Amino acid sequence: MATSPGHTTNGVVMSNDVSTTDDNGLRVVIASATCNRCRSRKVKCDRTQPVCTACVRLQLHCSYDRRSISPVPELGDRSNYTEAGTRRKRARQACEACRNGKARCSGWGPCERCVSRRLICDLPAREAEHRGDDGVMSIPTPTTLPSIPSGTTPWWSEKTTARHYLDIYFDSASRTTPSFLHKPSILVEWSKGDLDINLLKCIVAFGMFMNDSRPEGRITARTLMQEVQDDTLRKIGRQTLAHLKILVILLRFRFQAGQFPDAWSLLALAARSAFTMRLNYEHSNPDPLVQESNRRLVWAIYQLDRLYSGGMEDLAVFPVEKMHVRLPCDERSFEMGIGSKAGFLHETGMEPSANVDAHAFKLRLLAIRDRILRYTKSVRRKGDSPADSRSAMEALQVELNTFERTLPAELKLTSQRLVFMGHSREAGLYVGLHTLWMMCHCDLYRFCVPGIRESVPKDALALTPPNFIEYCQHACFGMAVRLCGLWSDLYHLDSSEYFGDELMSVSIYQVAQILHHLPHLTLEDGEDSVLSLKKRLIEALQLAAPLGRVYSNAMNCLKDSERLVNALGRSSVTQSSPDPSVAAAIETAEREHLASKHSVLPHLYRDQNIFDRGKGHPESKDQRSNVLLSSDGRVRSSNPNATLSQLDHQRREYQEMEPGFSDMFLFDPFNMQLNGYYDPELDFPFI
Repeated sequence: MATSPGHTTNGVVMSNDVSTTDDNGLRVVIASATCNRCRSRKVKCDRTQPVCTACVRLQLHCSYDRRSISPVPELGDRSNYTEAGTRRKRARQACEACRNGKARCSGWGPCERCVSRRLICDLPAREAEHRGDDGVMSIPTPTTLPSIPSGTTPWWSEKTTARHYLDIYFDSASRTTPSFLHKPSILVEWSKGDLDINLLKCIVAFGMFMNDSRPEGRITARTLMQEVQDDTLRKIGRQTLAHLKILVILLRFRFQAGQFPDAWSLLALAARSAFTMRLNYEHSNPDPLVQESNRRLVWAIYQLDRLYSGGMEDLAVFPVEKMHVRLPCDERSFEMGIGSKAGFLHETGMEPSANVDAHAFKLRLLAIRDRILRYTKSVRRKGDSPADSRSAMEALQVELNTFERTLPAELKLTSQRLVFMGHSREAGLYVGLHTLWMMCHCDLYRFCVPGIRESVPKDALALTPPNFIEYCQHACFGMAVRLCGLWSDLYHLDSSEYFGDELMSVSIYQVAQILHHLPHLTLEDGEDSVLSLKKRLIEALQLAAPLGRVYSNAMNCLKDSERLVNALGRSSVTQSSPDPSVAAAIETAEREHLASKHSVLPHLYRDQNIFDRGKGHPESKDQRSNVLLSSDGRVRSSNPNATLSQLDHQRREYQEMEPGFSDMFLFDPFNMQLNGYYDPELDFPFI
C-alpha cells in the first residue's frame, strides 16, 4: 500500500487519502483510517464525519472537514503548540520561584503560583510582550502597544486573562473602600458576554495594576485605563449608572496610581452625576442588591472627597450634609443580596442588628475628622487664641469618645482583637480605622504645637493660657506615642496581610513631626524615650512599606518620613528666609484660604507671585521668544547671556504657557512638601 502524496502546511501533511492497487493493477484511492490530527498525535480516530470526536473534544480543526479553505488554521506563536497542533500543557519556561520550589509554573508572568502566594514573578507578562524589528523586547506604551487585527480577540478580553484579573480586582477592591460592584453579578454578565466593554477594561486594568508591580505591567494598565477615560469623556453627557461606575473606577485608579490632577477633575464629574441621579437619597427599589450597589457607589465618591477636601469647604464637592443614604452593609450581606439594616451617617450609635463592618464606621469617622479640620482651620484663620473656642474643641473630643464607645466588641482595640484581626482579611481596614481615630486627636490638638504648619500664629499662641497649651500638647503627644505602640505591636505579629490605608504613610510622617517638635515631653529612658520611639517608628515604616505597591506615591512619603525619623533627637536648623514678597503672598494665602492636608496653595501663590513680578520687568515682554525646547525635552534659553534667575523665570513661564494651569495644581496627598504636615524649619533638603 502506498500513501498518496499530499501538501504540507505548518509542518503537517494535509492528506486524508491512501492509495492501493487492485488485482488488475489499477490504482484505487480509499479514505484514510485517521484524520491528520489524530495521525500526528498517534491516537485512534473514530472517523466520525464531518469532524472526528477527538478533534471536537480538543477543539482542533479536523482534516475531514472539507468546508474550510485552510484546513489548518494559523496558530500564531508556535512555541505554545505541539507539532500536532494542540496547545502545550507544560510550560517551556518557569519562573525562579517555581524552579526553586520545584513546582509547576504556568509559563507566563505573573504565574498562578506566584499570584496565589504573593511572590514576585520574574516571567514577562504574556499580554505585554512584543518585539520590535530588532528583536529586542520593548515596554508597551501608548505608542508601542501592538494593534489588534480585525476579527481577533484583544488580550484583555481573553477568557483566562480576564478571569485572572477579575479575581484580583475583587480581592483587593474591598480592602480600603466598599466595593460597589457585585462580583457574582459581574461574573454572570461577563460569562454571557453582556458586560460593558469599558467596565471590563477598567476592572482588568485595575487588577493588573494591583498585581503586576513591574514597570511594563503598570504602563500597560495605565494605557488601557487611558483608552477607557478617553472614550468615557467623549460621552460626558450621559447620566447613567453604568457611566458613573466607570467614572468612579477611573477616579479610584487615578488616585492609587498617583495621577492626582486627573483624579481631581474626575471627582467633580462623578459627584455631579451622582447628585443629578439623586443617588444620595434612599430609593424604594425592590431589589436590595441594586439599592446597596447604588449606596456604595456614592460612598466611594464621598470617601475620596473627604481625602481631597481636607476640611476646606470651598474644595468639597460631596458635602457630609448631603448624604441621606444608609451606610454600607457588611461584605457578606452584599455578596448574598441580603437587605441592609445599617444606620445613617448622622446617627451616633448603631443598632445591634445592623449588618455592618469596619467600612461603615470608617465613613462615620471621616465625617468627624472633616468637622475637626474645619474647626482647626477656622481657629487659625481668625488668628484668635485657641482657648477662646475651648467648648467647640471639647465637643469634638466628646464625638471621638462616643464613636470609640459605640464600636462593636469585634472592632474594639484590645490586645486579643489585635491578634485576631491582624491575621485576617480585614487587617488593613481594622488598623486603618484605629489609626484614623488616633490621628483625629492629633489633628484636634496640634494647633498648640509650635513650629508645625497647623499651629496657630505666634501672637495668638502668646495670648493662650499656659495650662491650655500644656493640655493640648500632652494630648497630642500621648496619642502620637499610642500610635507608635500600635504600629510596633502590628509589626511583631509577623502577619502576611498588609496594614493600613491611604492615610497610613501620612500618619507616620505626622507622628514623627509631632515628636520632633515636642522634645521636652520625651524621657531619657523608658518607652517614651527618643531611642524607643525611633525604634518603633522604624518598625512602622517597615510595616507600611507594602503600601507602596497599592499607592504609587506612598513611597515618596515614606522616604521623607524615614529622614524625619532619623532626625529625632537632633536640633533643627532654620533655612534661609524666602523672598519677602513671596513669603507675604504665602502668608496671605494661608490666612484667607488655609492649606491643609492636600493643598498646594502656597506653591500656587509662590508661582503666581513670581509671574506677576516678571510682568513688571521690561525684558519680560518678549520672553516667550527666548524660550527653546531642546531635543531632550528641557527648557533652554536662546539668550546666551541669560542669568540663572532669568532661566528659572523662563522655565516657569514656559510651564505655565505650554501644559496649562493643571501642572501647578497637583494634589498629591503623599507629598509632604505640599500638604499641611510639611515643616520648612526642618534641616532637610526638601525644597
